[in-house]
Amino acid sequence: MEPAPFPRMAHLALTGIEEKGPIERHIVCVDCGGRCHLLSHAPEDGFALGDVVAYRCEDCQDRWDLVVEAPDTDAPGLGEA
Repeated sequence: MEPAPFPRMAHLALTGIEEKGPIERHIVCVDCGGRCHLLSHAPEDGFALGDVVAYRCEDCQDRWDLVVEAPDTDAPGLGEA
């Protein structure tokens, strides 16, 4: 399978991030369910809300460019203990 010709933009909600902080080094690929690895290098003071980070899937080779956002606490399943 060939990689997508253009990067896809999506939003990555980070639990616990307020202004700056670490992000997930791996995420699940939306297309194939494989494991995506973080491509972006973290700034010295961590990623901030609004930053764009890139991931690449080890299985299908798709690239995902994600915008770092605060989690939507109104979404089902988030914020529940």
